Amino acid sequence: MKILVTGATGTVGGLVARQLSGSGHQLVALIRDPSKADLPADITIVEGDLTDASAVRRALDGTDRAFLNMADDNGAVFADAAAESGLGHTVLLSSFTAVTELPSGPANIITARHQAGEQALMRAGVPSTSLRAAGFDYNILMWVAGAADGVVRAPNADVKLPVVDPADIAAAAVAVLTATDPKPGAYSITGPQRLSVRDQVAIINETLHRSYTVQEISQAEAATAAFPQGTPDFVTTSVLETMGPGAAVLVPSGDVQTLTGKPARPFRAWVADNANAIA
Repeated sequence: MKILVTGATGTVGGLVARQLSGSGHQLVALIRDPSKADLPADITIVEGDLTDASAVRRALDGTDRAFLNMADDNGAVFADAAAESGLGHTVLLSSFTAVTELPSGPANIITARHQAGEQALMRAGVPSTSLRAAGFDYNILMWVAGAADGVVRAPNADVKLPVVDPADIAAAAVAVLTATDPKPGAYSITGPQRLSVRDQVAIINETLHRSYTVQEISQAEAATAAFPQGTPDFVTTSVLETMGPGAAVLVPSGDVQTLTGKPARPFRAWVADNANAIA
C-alpha cells in the first residue's frame, strides 16, 4: 500500500512518518523544502507545496491513503486533488475546536480552519477520518520558556484540559492509515486526564526535581509574553481561547485506545521524554 504523509517536517507529521517507517508500506512525503527533511531512508520525498495543485497531484499519483496536515488553504487544494485521484482514505489532523464553541465563535481562526478542512474533504467526497486533537502536551512550553526566574506565568492557570501527547495523535493516525478497512468518521484524541497549567507544573517539578511556582497573568499579558510583537489581536485571542474556560468542556475520551489498542500516555511520560526542552 502506498501512503502519503504531509507535514512530515512538523511535529505530528514527522511522528507519523517515523512510526510508519519500516512497516513495509510504500511511503511518500510531500515537502516544501527537502533540505529541511530528516526522514528515514524508506520514505520518498516529493518536493512541493500543499497549495500547489500540480505538486499535490504528483504526490497522490498511485497513492492509496494519506495523512493530511493542512496548509494555509485549509485543505482545499488537497481535497480536490484527492477526489480527482480516487484516493482511498485520508486521515486529517483536526482539532477539538471544530466542534467546540469558543467565545469568538466562527471568528476564532483555529475553529474556522479545522471546520473548513473537514468540510472540504466531505464536500469533495473523499473518505476521511478526522482526528480532533486536544491541546498538545508541549503547549506548556509557551509558559515554562519564560520561567528563567523560576516563576511560570500563564493565563487561566487553573483551567483543566485533557492535553495530549503528539505521539498518541500520530499513533492514532498510523492505526487508521494501516487498518484493513478504515471507516470514515471523527475521533476525539485527548490525554487520559484533565490538567491545568498549575497541575502540569507540579508534575514537571516532581518528575524533573524542579521548583517552579505559578503566577496567573491576564490575557493581554499572555499575548505580550508568548507571541511576537505585532501579532494581530485576532490571532492571539484565537490561540488563547483554546486554552481558556471555553475549552474546558472537553473531557478525556478513550479514542486513542479505541484506535491503537493502547491507553493515552500521561503528561508525566511526555515530561520525562522531553526533559531537555523544559527550561
